[in-house]
Amino acid sequence: MLLLDRSHSMAGWKIVAARRVSTRIVDTLSSTDRFAVLTFGDRIDRAGGLADGLVEASDRHRYRAIEHLARVDARGDTELLAPLRQGLSLLRGSQGRDAVLVLITDGQVGNEDQLLRELSDELQHVRVHTVGVDQAVNAGFLDRLANIGGGHCELVESEDRLDEAMHAMQRRIGAPLAHSLALHAEG
Repeated sequence: MLLLDRSHSMAGWKIVAARRVSTRIVDTLSSTDRFAVLTFGDRIDRAGGLADGLVEASDRHRYRAIEHLARVDARGDTELLAPLRQGLSLLRGSQGRDAVLVLITDGQVGNEDQLLRELSDELQHVRVHTVGVDQAVNAGFLDRLANIGGGHCELVESEDRLDEAMHAMQRRIGAPLAHSLALHAEG
């Protein structure tokens, strides 16, 4: 699940960087993955031609998502609660798969405590990674959001840091090396 903030505060180099991170993530999905891309400001948009739920990461679906991301421009206010709810709702049906949500934003929201309070139970069942794009990113909020979901926060303070952050994020959201490990003590 990819959530991209396209609110007015993301104007300039930030929206360009956010589009690059988003397209790189979509482009590296494997055919066994299922995904959705939601872009949001004061409303939520999806890529045209894709089903309402999670879709398989076929070449055609990835291409449509990347086409959608290429047209994203900065506009509207930052309303984060509704897109997070919608993304979490879509991931609820992904039993047997790792539920991963990647949020790309500057984190400029006014209701961060309310948002974390309302979604904390749901966030604990999804691995949440955040990518903060801004020189004055709300790192505290994005780090807390990622920690609740057992994920990681990457900060992109400039275009120079973009490639390094994209590489780190790709490593984190790729296939896990181990899954559902358990430790049993004997004697």
